[in-house]
Amino acid sequence: MDFGLLLVTQYDESQSMHGIGNELIEQTTLARDVGFDAVTVGEHHVTDSDQYLLNESVLTHVAQHVGEMDLAATLVLLPYHNPVRIAELGATLDVLTEGQFTLGVGLGYRQKEYDVFGIDRADAPGRLTEGVEIIKRLWTEPAVDFDGEHFQLSDVSIRPQPMQDPRPPIWVGASNESSVRRGARIADAFLGAHVPFNLAERQIDDFRDERSKTDSEPGEVGLIRETFVAETTEQAERTVRDPLMGKYESYSSWGQDDVIADDDFDSPWDKLSQERFLVGSPDDVIEDLQRYQDTMDLDRLVIRTQFPGSDFDDVHDSIRRFGEEVIPSFK
Repeated sequence: MDFGLLLVTQYDESQSMHGIGNELIEQTTLARDVGFDAVTVGEHHVTDSDQYLLNESVLTHVAQHVGEMDLAATLVLLPYHNPVRIAELGATLDVLTEGQFTLGVGLGYRQKEYDVFGIDRADAPGRLTEGVEIIKRLWTEPAVDFDGEHFQLSDVSIRPQPMQDPRPPIWVGASNESSVRRGARIADAFLGAHVPFNLAERQIDDFRDERSKTDSEPGEVGLIRETFVAETTEQAERTVRDPLMGKYESYSSWGQDDVIADDDFDSPWDKLSQERFLVGSPDDVIEDLQRYQDTMDLDRLVIRTQFPGSDFDDVHDSIRRFGEEVIPSFK
């Protein structure tokens, strides 16, 4: 199993942006030095009181510091974009990293973002499907003609093309069975995100089942998990609980799903920490992660260990402990 670090580019409105560029580089080099296989950056826009850095700029900013790690966009919300531009971005990043770029794509779920970009949400699946096809072809063909419902191209090429042969891999993030199966047909791999353990297991089964119906390779599977590692589980929970719960309250307010409400648990924290988080001592996180590996046979786990309001020293400590004390158990 490979391990990626999701660089967090969302900050509380009270957070000073002074030095943030250096902080992102510091986290990238720390992840590189303690054994991570990738760093990734996500995308959101117009996030109200939160401050959210543009993913394209951050990817370019840290590209020269990844060393032998992969650099991944996790995820580009493709329906918002012209796929020609994303193909050019991916090719550029692949060149800058000497062939170590991975493109992750997804639909997005915030109605406000669709409204701001003038995209009808009903068109999102079609824009995603056409967009992935166009990107693949621009990365591998000298010139592309395309006549789709959402995009039309006539004799279009991009230069330079990616360094990877035949092209960078494309991962898809998805949240329900139909979108997971669509992803299995159009992309190379599946990346699950903020869903409970049992749903993550079912989504991976759906992806593998759909891939088995095609002539394609089986494809890879991965998960994003909120993760925090400290010397003891009590210390980990005490340090990360408030910032992490704040993040999930944002998810609910953004309309992703009502992730923090459930009458079967004593508190939202109990529910989320059991179903979606890897928070604890190195030994406890290893034990929890072994359950994922035994059940799902993951190819990649992407951890997010910083949340709005987190102290950077705590974040560095968690990255270091995960790299030095957790990753070796799975290599």
